[in-house]
Order: sequence, then structure tokens, then C-alpha cells
Amino acid sequence: PLPDLAGRYQLTPALLQYLTATGRIIRLNDDTIFAAKAYQEAVDRLTRHLQREGKVTVAQARDLLGSSRRYVLPLLEWLDAQKVTRRVGDDRILRV
Repeated sequence: PLPDLAGRYQLTPALLQYLTATGRIIRLNDDTIFAAKAYQEAVDRLTRHLQREGKVTVAQARDLLGSSRRYVLPLLEWLDAQKVTRRVGDDRILRV
């Protein structure tokens, strides 16, 4: 829910809506947002890795991004939903 998410990040619901609408943040789900720049950097890193290696696991993505599973898993699920990647077992691969 928007109020819970806004509170977690110390934003008002109106500010959260504005930042989302203007593309300054990317809302991955009800619990996770990324600054647009951080999101793009993460996607670029993951894409380069996938082009080079062919696949990535959650643990590899976590290490690659220097983040935690809490943020990496929603990011990977978002990329699956956006049809950038596809889950195959425990791996993610680029969609062609």
C-alpha cells in the first residue's frame, strides 16, 4: 500500500506519487522503490553480465550489485515482468 511504502522511505504519499509519475523513482512493488539512476545502473550491470555470461542467479546478482536479496529479488522479478529477463529454474536469462 502506498501509505506504508511512503512511510518506510520517509516520504509523503503525495511526494511518492509525484516522484513515480515524473520518473525519478521506479516502484517495483508495494515494498520496493529505486531511484531512477540506481535502477538504470543496476539494469545496465545485470544486462552486461547476462550478455557476457548468459545467465545470473539471485546470489550472483546480489554480489554483482553489492546489494541484498531484499532489493535484488524484486528487481529481478520486475525485469521478468517487463520482459527484459526470463526465469529458468534458479537462473535469469535475457529475453531475445
